[in-house]
Amino acid sequence: MIKIKHKKAFSMITAIFVIVIMATVSSLIMNISGKTIKATTQQYQKEQAALLARSYTELAILYAIHYDRSTNGDCLESITDHFGAAGNDGYDIRINIKYIGNDTLLDGCTKTILANGTIGTASDITDTATWIDNDTINGGINNTISLVIDTYITYRDFDDPNHRDITFHRRTLQKL
Repeated sequence: MIKIKHKKAFSMITAIFVIVIMATVSSLIMNISGKTIKATTQQYQKEQAALLARSYTELAILYAIHYDRSTNGDCLESITDHFGAAGNDGYDIRINIKYIGNDTLLDGCTKTILANGTIGTASDITDTATWIDNDTINGGINNTISLVIDTYITYRDFDDPNHRDITFHRRTLQKL
């Protein structure tokens, strides 16, 4: 027969063992939950930045179409904005617009890339020469205006302890 003293000691060891196993499983579940929340937050921020980039690119196209170059004497070259909460929690938007076209179509623009069928002053975009040659009309003079729109969305990662900024970039080529 088992003595009562030994039976109580065995129950205590079993209880401690069960508590240790439950604590280990709980810490594993908490770790996985934290990582899932962090990944979901990062995915949300990236998707929000992508949607903002798409929307602001379309807004830049709309502004460029309706911008009166003859009255203002220049071209619309940049747009900046802030979306979301004030301070560091929102999204900073910076849009740079470069024009491609004939000098006569872009009176007043300082950043003309195509001047009478040749690459002009903007050295930032040199890989456009191939498609410009395919798009020329009437002996090498391009009769259309195209835009190269670079949209940068900068936001702060919520979960980064160093509070580093992340930049999402979208480049669009739009023919007017």
